[in-house]
Amino acid sequence: MPTNSVPILVADIGGTNARFALASVAPKINVSQLQILATEDYASLQEAALAYLKTTIGPRPTIASIAIAGFVANDLVQMTNCPWSFRKSALANELGMEHVSVQNDFAAIACALPFLANDDLLQVGGKGADPLGSKVVIGPGTGIGVAALAPVGEGWKVLASEGGHVGFAPADDLERQILRTVKHKYPRVSVERIISGQGFATLHQALAALRGETAPIMTPKEITCEALANPTSHCGQVVDVFCGILGSFAGDMAVTFNATGGVYLAGGILPKIQSFFLNSRFRERFEDKGRLTYVKDIPTFQIKEKQPALVGCAARIEGQYY
Repeated sequence: MPTNSVPILVADIGGTNARFALASVAPKINVSQLQILATEDYASLQEAALAYLKTTIGPRPTIASIAIAGFVANDLVQMTNCPWSFRKSALANELGMEHVSVQNDFAAIACALPFLANDDLLQVGGKGADPLGSKVVIGPGTGIGVAALAPVGEGWKVLASEGGHVGFAPADDLERQILRTVKHKYPRVSVERIISGQGFATLHQALAALRGETAPIMTPKEITCEALANPTSHCGQVVDVFCGILGSFAGDMAVTFNATGGVYLAGGILPKIQSFFLNSRFRERFEDKGRLTYVKDIPTFQIKEKQPALVGCAARIEGQYY
């Protein structure tokens, strides 16, 4: 375990960016010396981590806790939306560490949930969270992540998942038409194909095709900026459909894990479409679960803490997780 004077190296490795920082855990979790590196600028996780460590001030960490956007149960980790791969068994030696912990990025965010203050959260509907209830965290970014916390004794069981890769389930006629259109490109359409950064472009093209039009190529940033400027535009419809599908998926995850402790929304997209999201059909679609009326009481929260995975990485080292 880290001492008060020796920090932990914490990292959140996504498909686009690799976030590195140093963390202390006493008397509370504190993250400092944050740097965000572009994954395309480095050949490997090891190269990026060592480059970061050369820039840090103070004692060199001997323990690392790293969150990865991808499946991490096997020794060989191959990231989903990034060409990096590594063996967990070799990582400590390669980084010059005594111990390195590796977890899924959304499992790390789940670990942060008990450490987030009220000011770190924005409630979006529902009632109070059951402090002893299971919690779910989901979030659209380069992909879409899902993880959960289930109470076990005095601690929590972390449930990592690849829930973003479940099949997309349309909820109305328009979404069924979108699915048929998207299947021409992707024979199996996962949720991640629709509600992620790449999902904006997918919806943009699909909705235009349904009108018999050819949509101009636009980046997710261009689509969301146009939607914010003109919510009734084509791009506004793209973001509206996005928010509705996200609500349905979040509600599905709430009933999957019986998440009376709340559903928490992370990822880099929602803060960029904040005003649109808060006025969207997200919560209406979240609650639309037929006979399962208890879902209307489950609160949903947008996480305002900017680096929840880094907080969770530190919490995983210090906290009581199984």
